Amino acid sequence: MKELKGCGMRSSVGFLSRRELTGQPLMKEEFQRRRLAGCTSLYKKDMLGHFGCVNAIEFSNNGGEWLVSGGDDRRVLLWHMEKAIHARAKPVKLKGEHLSNIFCLAFDSTNKKVFSGGNDEQVILHDVERGETLNVFLHIDAVYSLSVSPVNDNVFASSSDDGRVLIWDTREPPHGEPFCLASYPSAFHSVMFNPVEPRLLATANSKEGVGLWDIRKPRSSLLRYGGSMSLQSAMSVRFNSTGTQLLALRRRLPPVLYELHSRLPSFQFDNQGYFNSCTMKSCCFAGDKDQVGHQIKAPILSQIVLP
Repeated sequence: MKELKGCGMRSSVGFLSRRELTGQPLMKEEFQRRRLAGCTSLYKKDMLGHFGCVNAIEFSNNGGEWLVSGGDDRRVLLWHMEKAIHARAKPVKLKGEHLSNIFCLAFDSTNKKVFSGGNDEQVILHDVERGETLNVFLHIDAVYSLSVSPVNDNVFASSSDDGRVLIWDTREPPHGEPFCLASYPSAFHSVMFNPVEPRLLATANSKEGVGLWDIRKPRSSLLRYGGSMSLQSAMSVRFNSTGTQLLALRRRLPPVLYELHSRLPSFQFDNQGYFNSCTMKSCCFAGDKDQVGHQIKAPILSQIVLP
């Protein structure tokens, strides 16, 4: 390691450049991860544009060229990431505004449309290029989560405070009745299509915990993670990119990782610096192999980013 000392090892950029040029066998992936984890200022930029709390952000598909954000100011802002980071470019405000706080956002697969939902009991469909409102889908209570089908951009799922998970088709009249996948007395805080098996959806319910559902068998979950006798308040659930694992956040309990078809956790991310009681939090997988971690150390099979 003596020959590797110097500015190239103290600077993240120099370190990565030297690793690329020399191909040193000692500069393994774990060492690279450790060095980058210790860099507190890498790619940090304050993006100012909202007038209130920001409750939801989503990166666009296929590289994250765009970022959409929404919050208490009821506006949906669209950011070009490269311009926002390297210049003082202002975001584009989409014309459709909500009547109350925005809680959730989603891009379709082409990044040409954005869905937004919130406390005003509606989902707005926005045209990204023109900024226009394409459609509005009315609910009977606050909308907490949105997920677009990975195989059909016309189909999306919403979860709501009224205890229902609804499947919508944007080609149908907006006043029509959506398909009801799940209905509980308690609120659904999160829903997500499986990215590989789109007939499957995962949900997080405030009293019933984390569940797996099949569109072909509505109103009855395929699996209740944690076991049928283990009701746990859950607020967020996400699939990994291959649809084989789920990450979930539970109230007053550590984040938990499940294999798709197993009720029992494969790993719990316990950490003294993490506690989840009163606030609503979300979670996601990150990295090209779902391996990037932040704050909570994970096993080799997966590392997680917790906003």
